Amino acid sequence: MAVVTISRSFGCSGEKVGEEVAGRLNYSMINKQIIEYISILANTPLEVVSKFDEEQHSNINARLSKYIDLSMFKEMFGKSGKELKEPLAEKIIDEKEKLFKEDVDYSPVFDSDVFRQMSERVFHFIADKDNAVIMGRGGQVVLQEHPNALHIRLYAPVSKRVEWIASRRDIPKKEASKLVEDIDKKRRNYLQHYYGEDISDDKLYHLVINVEKLSVSEAAGMILSLIDIKSSKEKA
Repeated sequence: MAVVTISRSFGCSGEKVGEEVAGRLNYSMINKQIIEYISILANTPLEVVSKFDEEQHSNINARLSKYIDLSMFKEMFGKSGKELKEPLAEKIIDEKEKLFKEDVDYSPVFDSDVFRQMSERVFHFIADKDNAVIMGRGGQVVLQEHPNALHIRLYAPVSKRVEWIASRRDIPKKEASKLVEDIDKKRRNYLQHYYGEDISDDKLYHLVINVEKLSVSEAAGMILSLIDIKSSKEKA
C-alpha cells in the first residue's frame, strides 16, 4: 500500500516507468488527469488551467495572473464527471465537498495560487485513497510528510536524453536539444515558483535512478523493490 511520486528529467521515459509500476501493482496512474480534475472542480476551461501546468509553466505569466482577471475568459465547461472513464475521477467529483470545504476562501479569479491550492488538495485526496502513481507537479514536496508516500527521481545525462528524443520523435538533434532544455527548465521553474525547491535536490527523494543503462522494466523493478521493502517494515 503506497502512493508513489515520480519526478523525471525530460526524455527519461518517466511516463513509461510510471505506467509499468502502476500496471504491475494495479495502481491508478495520475499524470495529466490532475489538470482535468482541477478544470472540472474550478469550472475553468482546460486551456486556462493548463497554462499553470509544469510543461507550460512561465514565471512571468504566473506572476501576472495575480493581476489579470482570467475569469473574463471563462466559458461554460460542459464536461461532467460521468464522462470521465477513470474510477478515480468519479470519486473526485463525488468527494468535491470534502476537497473544497466551505471555510476555504477561494478567489473567483483562477491564478497561480488557486492552481497550487487546488492541486495540493487533489494530491492529498489521491494519497489518502492510496495505491497511486503520481507524475511530477510537485508531488514530492506536497506529499513529503505523507506516511505512505515514496518519492522517486529519474534522470539521465542530457546528451543521452537528446539522442532518445531525436530518435523517438524523428527530429534533428538540435531541435531535440532545445526541447529537452526548454521542458527541463519549465519543470525546474515550476517547483521553484510554487515551492521554492530545487527539483534535483536529492533530499526530496527516497530513490534517485539514473536510467541511462536501465530498461523501463528494470527501473520499474527498482521502484517495486523499494515498495516491498517499505511494506515489509510496516508489517514488522
